Amino acid sequence: MVPVLVAVLVWFSTNSASAQAQATAVGCNWHCYRVALPLGLAIREVIDDGSFVTLEDGSVWEIRLSQRPVASSWQPGDFVQLKTVWAPVDRFETLLAHGDSDRAEARLAGRKQLAASGHQ
Repeated sequence: MVPVLVAVLVWFSTNSASAQAQATAVGCNWHCYRVALPLGLAIREVIDDGSFVTLEDGSVWEIRLSQRPVASSWQPGDFVQLKTVWAPVDRFETLLAHGDSDRAEARLAGRKQLAASGHQ
């Protein structure tokens, strides 16, 4: 009885492991990686009543429509944390968090060329 039980458990564990590996590969399309985000950055500008936020590194983020009123209150120089949204909607995969309660889902819209500063 014990050898049969061991054989069944071994068979199920190998099938389960291969099924998990296949499930990961099957559900994966062009976006199968996680980007390492910086802890946070300062806001350079808020554009079009919170529709877009430009950060100090030149990245421009589109803010999800329902959260634009939150982003419109942000000011240049404010620090926002960048966090991953684990269940994104419409590719708004990054959360910009200012303080404890001001949060807005965002997606990368592009980059602005930053003016060269005199620092080296």
